[in-house]
Amino acid sequence: MKKTIIHFAVFLLLLPSIHAWARHDQMTAEVVRDLGWLDRFDEVAVTEYSYDDPSISQVRIRYYNPNPGQLGPSDFYYHALYEPVLFFKGAKLAEKTDARQILTDFSDEPDWEMDQNLDLSWMQGFSGESQGYRHMYYPTWSFHVPMGFIAQGQTPDRADHFYSMAKMAFGRGDTYWGFRYLARTLHYIQDMSQPYHTRQLYWRFISLKDPYYGTVQTIKNYHFAYESYQANLFRLEQQGAMPKRLVSALRYSLPVATDSPSDLAKYIARRSYWKSSGTMKSSIDFFGEKYLGPRGAAMTKEEFFEDIHRTDPAAEALHADIEGRMVLMGKATKSFLEFARKDLNLDEYQV
Repeated sequence: MKKTIIHFAVFLLLLPSIHAWARHDQMTAEVVRDLGWLDRFDEVAVTEYSYDDPSISQVRIRYYNPNPGQLGPSDFYYHALYEPVLFFKGAKLAEKTDARQILTDFSDEPDWEMDQNLDLSWMQGFSGESQGYRHMYYPTWSFHVPMGFIAQGQTPDRADHFYSMAKMAFGRGDTYWGFRYLARTLHYIQDMSQPYHTRQLYWRFISLKDPYYGTVQTIKNYHFAYESYQANLFRLEQQGAMPKRLVSALRYSLPVATDSPSDLAKYIARRSYWKSSGTMKSSIDFFGEKYLGPRGAAMTKEEFFEDIHRTDPAAEALHADIEGRMVLMGKATKSFLEFARKDLNLDEYQV
């Protein structure tokens, strides 16, 4: 029995550090386009970074001041297993941009090495090291190791942290960094709508042939397949090539009232966790068993276009699940931005 517990603990320490949604930017863009109160922030000057934040990886210094984007045009997105693929598109220093573009461009920013290679807690090994520990949150009363049924992860705290930085920036009259910090805050709250960031393990992912590395790789494979499929399907809907089920779910979701970014993150995480086993079951049923086991795998463009027109029950179940996730993603985004609008009195803010 003791040996089994030790093996299980070792397995959990191998859980990968993985991103949540592959493209926060494309989903954020759909939500903010409908927020009319952002219209008054249509000419925001890009200002130099002038803040001290020792809580983030200092390797990130090359990202402090904006540079033109490095992500070229593409008609297919996949979240590579071993290569960084996320960059940003931002106006250069002293150029003009607008609030919608800042929120869109930098809603992906916390995935750009900000939380990597940090010594945060003895528990971070159970959530994919420091990156995972800050982007994953297992709610109270959900089972996870090592804290049992006690909440685990720093995501709500990071949402509060960057919101406090946003308040500081707006207080200085630094509109650009105010919205950029709001974008960072938004990222963590949006992460909570991703099932793989609110549930530590699903029993059908356990590899009997290779209980350690095989299970870890299986989790990564299905995570990446799920988010790659969602990202590409969403992109086709934006282009008008597919019915806009996901776009509509995101745009027409309803906000909820909240008292703080951390409270909202916890609320979204709880709702995400409740539906996580259904998400993972539908992923296996739809993608099949090709992602099970110790081999790394990423969805190819050919596989994606073979799958998007399927109408079988497994396809409908997966599409319905992703649609539900987009409702939760939209709710997270709208709720936070409405909270910030009122709390920061942005309707009266001097532009």
